[in-house]
Amino acid sequence: MARNQGGMATIAQWMAYRVEPGAMLKAPLPSAPEVGTGWRGVELRRFHPLDQLDDLLRHTCTQVDAAIGLAAAGEGYAYVIAGVREAEPIRAVLGVDPSRTHEGAVRDALDRCGVTGRGLRWRKNTAKALAAWSTHAPRTAGADEVIAFLDDVPASRAVVGLLDLFGLELPGEPIPDPLDLQSVAREQLDGADARRKRWFARR
Repeated sequence: MARNQGGMATIAQWMAYRVEPGAMLKAPLPSAPEVGTGWRGVELRRFHPLDQLDDLLRHTCTQVDAAIGLAAAGEGYAYVIAGVREAEPIRAVLGVDPSRTHEGAVRDALDRCGVTGRGLRWRKNTAKALAAWSTHAPRTAGADEVIAFLDDVPASRAVVGLLDLFGLELPGEPIPDPLDLQSVAREQLDGADARRKRWFARR
């Protein structure tokens, strides 16, 4: 993953969720490290289309109280989706001025969030919704705090700032693919076997 000077990946996706004992979560979420009190999170191994990220968030919310997904798309914007069980998710686009003309992936993200015109009503309503959602997070934020990051703030700063408001940290490096771990284990076993053979050959 490409990373900016602040250490945040410029093309990456993350998922964080409130820990729920016994939750049957999709891989790689079950082994995610702690990113805040009572919360775990992980950088996903590949960048999914936003509809798939939405599906993962929705599924995760059926297993836990609350979750949040983030995508830094490498085009100067980020996408956030936050949800709780049995409720419509809250979506936000960060680092974008809605009053300007946008096309492609940015336009798709804005449409997914229901942003029209200058986005003033959307910003106000989304800030209130995310503030209400934050009651499930380690720290509860006010709408006035949240709305500051829905302004024309650089996406990387907005992502880190929002998570900090909620008492969460940006999840770290991706958890290795189980198949990769199996390959590493096989290589280690093969290496150990080769060393045993060399030892016996010297005897």
